[in-house]
Amino acid sequence: MSDTIAAIATPRGFGGIGIIRLSGDRALALAQSIFDKKIDLPRYAYYGAIAIEGTPIDTGIVIYYQKPHSYTGEDVVEISMHGGIKNLEMVLNFLISRGARLAERGEFTRRAVENGKMDIFEANAVLELIEAKTEKGVLLASSRLFGRLGKAVEVVRNKILEVNAKIEAVIDFPFDVEEIPEETLRDLLEDIKSDIKKLITSYKASRIVFDGVRIAIAGKPNVGKSTLLNALLKFDRAIVSEIPGTTRDTIEETIDFFGFPVKIIDTAGIKETSDKIESLGIERSRRAIETSDLILFVFDASTPLDKEDIELAEFTSEKNRIIVLNKTDLPKVLTVDALSKLFPNEVIIEISALLKEGIELVEEAIKKKLLNIDIDSILVSNKIEFELLNNTLTHIDKASENLETGMLDLVSEELREAEEILSSTTGENISQDILNAIFSRFCIGK
Repeated sequence: MSDTIAAIATPRGFGGIGIIRLSGDRALALAQSIFDKKIDLPRYAYYGAIAIEGTPIDTGIVIYYQKPHSYTGEDVVEISMHGGIKNLEMVLNFLISRGARLAERGEFTRRAVENGKMDIFEANAVLELIEAKTEKGVLLASSRLFGRLGKAVEVVRNKILEVNAKIEAVIDFPFDVEEIPEETLRDLLEDIKSDIKKLITSYKASRIVFDGVRIAIAGKPNVGKSTLLNALLKFDRAIVSEIPGTTRDTIEETIDFFGFPVKIIDTAGIKETSDKIESLGIERSRRAIETSDLILFVFDASTPLDKEDIELAEFTSEKNRIIVLNKTDLPKVLTVDALSKLFPNEVIIEISALLKEGIELVEEAIKKKLLNIDIDSILVSNKIEFELLNNTLTHIDKASENLETGMLDLVSEELREAEEILSSTTGENISQDILNAIFSRFCIGK
């Protein structure tokens, strides 16, 4: 008999609805103890009064999900009440006093994994769906929630089982089973490695979908960095002035950019200064440039190149850059041809940030540089998944090495290890450390 857990499953605060969730063998009995209607049928919405020892507290809807046809695979009851704070707390505390236990972080979903209702990939997708910042993030998480990665991993697992079955047959019945040519086994292992590598390589792209990228706007003072920031954000975030050095610190803002979360950082103009406060801002700007995925390097078309431009070009030489020639609405002194000598083979775009001319060209260049991602090709989006697949690949690589020496028993052992790693993703025999790592990120009630 499992203990019965309870938690408030909706965010704390005031709203139209608040839900208390129960899961375990006593879920129905505990819910019935506070509800004035008899709960007979599963998956039926009962409306009635919710009371504590005869004292009415609220009205609400109670739905009973009978095991195994529930989220956790156990008996589950969800009590929907008005979305207050104290009313939910009073009912939850009463249920706990009657024998329920407050759920731990992610324990409902953890029980779903342990009871075979979902694999660990789908469990990770639950959290990703909740935390998604953009529409693309939602679409990627939902595709994983419906088992895309689990199905792909199952294909690989079956290939491993099939190859190992052939090898074990040769080992166990050497006189009855025809020996498999080494070249055939090598091709089969290479095919498995190729499948795993395709899954692993999608991880980097997934982090862009969920975590986004960092773009720093860099340049010497008064080239129009803040004006460009405001133009990209579509609202005035930074103070714009003709006085050089208006921005004395980094200014950051995250936006939904073509469906991806993008943090744009306006940096202070980098120059030599004796001002202590300004120096701190410039040092922060240097760190922002160093840690960004892309630099929008801005130049003023109305002024010639100078020492500060050259020094900043050298400082950012190892970074991914888009060169932006701003202030084209003013008489032109600096040309694209002149910049192309300093930045050969780099993208150079002419704009007027003030008049918002050419901004869409900058946006398209950013998209092409960083965000040319097909989310349908992404399956792996979690570090734990990435590490599990890397460990699996390590065993397949070792199997290939042992094949070269003709040690079929060791090949079989490595394949068995690889298959066990993949089979653990269903929740069977998975280590408690991995489960703890996954569900520690969840909120209580999920």
